[in-house]
Amino acid sequence: MRRAIALLAATLLLGSLGCAGEPPAAALRAARPIAGGPEIPYPPELFTKRVEGEVLLYLVVDSAGAVIRDSTRIATTSGHPEFDAAAMAAAPGLKFHPATRNDTAVTAPIQVPIRFRLPDSLKANR
Repeated sequence: MRRAIALLAATLLLGSLGCAGEPPAAALRAARPIAGGPEIPYPPELFTKRVEGEVLLYLVVDSAGAVIRDSTRIATTSGHPEFDAAAMAAAPGLKFHPATRNDTAVTAPIQVPIRFRLPDSLKANR
């Protein structure tokens, strides 16, 4: 399954590069997160310890803006397994404006940062 996903991602990436003879209008416009997406729960233990972090996810977004099942992986770990697990668990619920080429929605890979930040009121009391 991972091999099939890697092949799909490579195919999509190569396809997004286009041909030398294509006009600039054929450039791929990356998928964009839809504002007001799902709230990703902050791991309670890390919240209590006032730890912040960021996970960079790699995923593939289809032409309808949904994350393709089983395409998600961690591109860059936060260094905290709890943050990584929370980001991976939330990934299927993320919604996007799909990538486009010439105003046509297309399936394409994307990297998405998931940030775990404490409220300012807790940061001041560190």
